[in-house]
Amino acid sequence: MIRTHPRITGRLALLFCFVAAARMLAETTFTVRQTYTVTNVPAGSKTVRGWFWMPEDRPQQKVLEFRIVEAPESARITRDPRYGRSWLYVETAANPEKPLKIVTEFRVVRAAVSGLANPAKSRPLLDRDRTTFAFESRRDERLMEVSPEIQRVADGLTDWEQNPVIQAHKFFDYVIRKSDHYSKFGPTPKGKCLGSANECMGGTGDCCTDQHALFIALCRAKGIPCRLMFGSRLKPENEGKDHDPGYRCWPNFYAPGLGWVPLDVSSGDTAPAGKADDWFGGLDENRLEWAEGRDFDLEPRSAVRPDLVIRGWVEVDGQPYKGFNRVLNFTRQVSPVAGGQAAVK
Repeated sequence: MIRTHPRITGRLALLFCFVAAARMLAETTFTVRQTYTVTNVPAGSKTVRGWFWMPEDRPQQKVLEFRIVEAPESARITRDPRYGRSWLYVETAANPEKPLKIVTEFRVVRAAVSGLANPAKSRPLLDRDRTTFAFESRRDERLMEVSPEIQRVADGLTDWEQNPVIQAHKFFDYVIRKSDHYSKFGPTPKGKCLGSANECMGGTGDCCTDQHALFIALCRAKGIPCRLMFGSRLKPENEGKDHDPGYRCWPNFYAPGLGWVPLDVSSGDTAPAGKADDWFGGLDENRLEWAEGRDFDLEPRSAVRPDLVIRGWVEVDGQPYKGFNRVLNFTRQVSPVAGGQAAVK
């Protein structure tokens, strides 16, 4: 049975709202089929609950259509109260003979952008900016706390500089010098991948969440609002293949006059020599954005509040359950933007 979510429409002209200096390098339309399967549920289990990622309209991302191809009758879209992001939620009786399975299909347009971090178009942050973005400025968020050591480093890097773009660029460069993303040395991380600023400071945090946790803590140490996005990279070499793309995170910091500026420290860290700055105020098109933040208040509430949601969140009889799989398959169509200039809206 195919059940279709109401078609998501809108003029593509409203997709990408950037500052005048931004360069939009390309648009890519991804056609995606994504399957979640909860397997090997223990005998005697009663209930399975799951919250699964689904795409939404975001800066650099426009959902053209989305449909649920296969899912239990209980499937519905919910929105978490903290970040306002949508999840596909399912609650059903546990049945080892019939694993819970959700299949979705969607089309998404993504844009590659650069040049979004021009310090000449920004100004120092004011108290009203920090009040407006108090949630993104807090200094005590778990694993991204502004420790005395992080405060000392942030103060030393920026001295008397007040421009948030210049400050953030110094933090971007520092994290690249201080840490190494695991992919530079092998296929799997050696660290715990908890997304810990302190582990990254200590040299043992080698995942994108560790590097970006440290960047966020440094920004917040200087009062720069900063937030964390979660998504997946759709690598061109995986087109047409059934695979689990895992996850990738990246932060946005707020700069008056520019708005929320995207970057990817880990991509900058692994970029060819001289290309790291391409990822400060720039992102490629080969990624999907799924969610924002960490320490989630899912809706309906999960029994245990998850800190990081990598592929989705599943509970069996109220306990977190990791026995589920995600398989994604995509095709893509690339459309270069004439002149490389983003429209200003």
